[in-house]
Amino acid sequence: MKKLVISTILCVLVASPVFADWIEDFTINFQNQGIEVAVPKALEEGKTPEDIVEEGLKLTDLNPQNLLKALYCSGASGDDIKLAADKNGISEIIVVAAFKKSVVECGDQVADTQAYTPVAAGPRFAGMPSPGARNGSSFASPSTF
Repeated sequence: MKKLVISTILCVLVASPVFADWIEDFTINFQNQGIEVAVPKALEEGKTPEDIVEEGLKLTDLNPQNLLKALYCSGASGDDIKLAADKNGISEIIVVAAFKKSVVECGDQVADTQAYTPVAAGPRFAGMPSPGARNGSSFASPSTF
């Protein structure tokens, strides 16, 4: 039993600096080369968007929109970015703005080009108006124009 406890404690002590090391690297990369370099390097090390957002928000000079844009430009999944933003209290307005900015600046590097396509408010089925439509103005039939 003693050997098990000692080996467990030893593993924790050895592994702790390794986990903390990426945070230091992330911070140094951000300060020296910018968030556009720090995020891809953290992703290469196997860190999730949630880890990156959580640590990125601790950096005082970093705008959350730029952090999310860097994640999109690095090819992170839109769903993972949205989940990370939700868990860290970043509003959807900032997420959408970061996505739009990433599409403009990074183009085809963005993994999910349809991440925030607005839902159509037109007809739902066979020309039936959507709830709240007035006077049949949203019928699909050309005869209503």
